[in-house]
Amino acid sequence: KLKDFEIGDIPLNEKVVFSRQLATMLSAGLPISQTIEILLQQAKYVKMKNKLAEVYKDIQGGIPLSVAFSKQQFIFNELQISLIQAGESSGNLSEIMLQIADDMRNSAQLQGKIKGAMIYPIIIFLVIIVVVVVIMVVMVPAIESLYKDFGNVELPGVTQFMINASNTMSNPVFLISSLIILIAAFLSYRAFYKSKGGRSTIDKLTLVLPIFGDLISKIQVYEMTRLLHMLLKSGIPIIDALKSTSKALSNYHFKTALEEAATEVAKGVPLAVPLSRSRVIPTIVVKLIATGEQTGKTDQILAEIKRFYGDQVDEMTSNLTKLMEPIILVIAGVMVAFLALAIYVPIYNLGNVIK
Repeated sequence: KLKDFEIGDIPLNEKVVFSRQLATMLSAGLPISQTIEILLQQAKYVKMKNKLAEVYKDIQGGIPLSVAFSKQQFIFNELQISLIQAGESSGNLSEIMLQIADDMRNSAQLQGKIKGAMIYPIIIFLVIIVVVVVIMVVMVPAIESLYKDFGNVELPGVTQFMINASNTMSNPVFLISSLIILIAAFLSYRAFYKSKGGRSTIDKLTLVLPIFGDLISKIQVYEMTRLLHMLLKSGIPIIDALKSTSKALSNYHFKTALEEAATEVAKGVPLAVPLSRSRVIPTIVVKLIATGEQTGKTDQILAEIKRFYGDQVDEMTSNLTKLMEPIILVIAGVMVAFLALAIYVPIYNLGNVIK
C-alpha cells in the first residue's frame, strides 16, 4: 500500500535508499530510463510515485536526468542536481550517484546521532516540567488549604509566591492569555527570523550558546568542507561550488562568508583571503585552505579538514549527554531547593503552631 505523504515529508532514510538503488543500477549498466521505471514501480509514497512518473516521462522525451529531477525537486536538492549534471557531462554519472548516496547516508547518520543525543536531555526537562506543574496544581493548593484551617498564619515569602503563582496558573484567563502570547511569540519569531537582520542576529546567538554553539559551528565547518570537497572533486568550478555550498548551509554567517568568497574568487582573489575575514570560520581552516591553494591540493586539504571536523562532531554528539549533565543538575538542584523551601518550611512552621 502506498503511503500518501506530502513531498516534504519523505524521510531522509527513504531518500538515501532511493539514491543508493539509483546508483547501484546505474553502476550495473542499466539504462537511465529502465532504472527510473524500476524505481517508479517500487515507490512507496504516492507523491513520490507521481513525481517519478513525470521524471520518467521527461527522460523518455530525451530530457537529461539532471533537468528532469530539477523540474520536480523532491529527492535531490540544488547542489545534488548540480553534481548529477556534472556527472552527465563527464560521463561518470554512476560514480557521482554513489557519492551522492554516500553523502546522503552520512547526513542521515549525523542527524540520527544529534537526535539520539538530544533524547535524554529532552526527557529530563519534560519530567521536570511535569513535576513542577503537578506540584503547582496539586500540592501547593493543598498546603494553602491546610494553612487556612489553622487560621491566619503568616506564610514564608517563597511559599506565598508559589501560592500566588499556583492561583494564577489555575485561572482560565491566564491559560488563554498564555496560549495567545505563545502563539504570537512564535509567529513573531518566525517573521523576525525571515528578515535579514533577524536571521543574522539569531544565527549569531546560536553560535555563542554554551555547548551547542561550538557543536553548531563544527557542524557548519564540516558541512562546508564536505560539500566543497565533493563538488570540486566532481569537476565543478570553484565559484559554482562556493555558491552551491553557501545555499546548502543553514547558518546565515557561514552562508554569507561563502557568498562573499565566491564574489572575491571570481575577481581572482585566492579563496583563503576572503575566508580569513570571516569571523565564524576557524583560523586553522583558513590556513589549511591557503596551504592547499599554494600546493595545488585544495580538494585533498578539504578532505582532511572534513575528516577532522567529522570526528569532532561525532565525539561531541556522543558526549553531548555528559556535557549537558552539569546544566541539568544545576537546574534540577535549584528547582528542588526552591520547592523544598516553599513546601517544607511551612510544614515545619505548622508544627510550631500546633505546639
